[in-house]
Amino acid sequence: MIIVISDTAPIIFFGKINKLSLLKELYHTIYLPTEVWEELIYPLTQNHPNVPEDIRLELDAKAAGWLIVKNPEKEESIELALKLSQHLGLGESHAIALSNELNADLLLINDRKARDTAIELGITTKWTTEVLIDAVSEKLIISFDDFEQILNAMIDNGLWIEKDFYENLLEDVKKKFKT
Repeated sequence: MIIVISDTAPIIFFGKINKLSLLKELYHTIYLPTEVWEELIYPLTQNHPNVPEDIRLELDAKAAGWLIVKNPEKEESIELALKLSQHLGLGESHAIALSNELNADLLLINDRKARDTAIELGITTKWTTEVLIDAVSEKLIISFDDFEQILNAMIDNGLWIEKDFYENLLEDVKKKFKT
């Protein structure tokens, strides 16, 4: 079984479009540090008047046992997280440190600076768009139209993609469905 760690953004984007289950189907179990979990449920803990509906999905995933909160435990991992937090967010820093400590197979992360830092540490990363491509490869997304709808829904919910990248991604995925 592969070890997958996630930062906040991928969980939020899949949750907001009611597709969090794709992550479970692809990876079975996803670990995230407390800092990421706290970012996910922030509106609940701060009595925010408008709690996003996706938080319920995240709470259900945690209760079901496939979204697991786990913190770095080794002293050098904690020190790495503190060092990284000087130039990255707390969630990103701890997700990278946990990935490093567990020798994770994959870190789901959307921040370019954090991703570059993780790669420098030898951690394999994936953007949310790459996870969608995995879902196509595993036949969890079964048509080009479904892929395009999911991608556009994520963009409508804040996923930022350069126009050229978006167009190239659609062309590449369209080819996958033709083969």
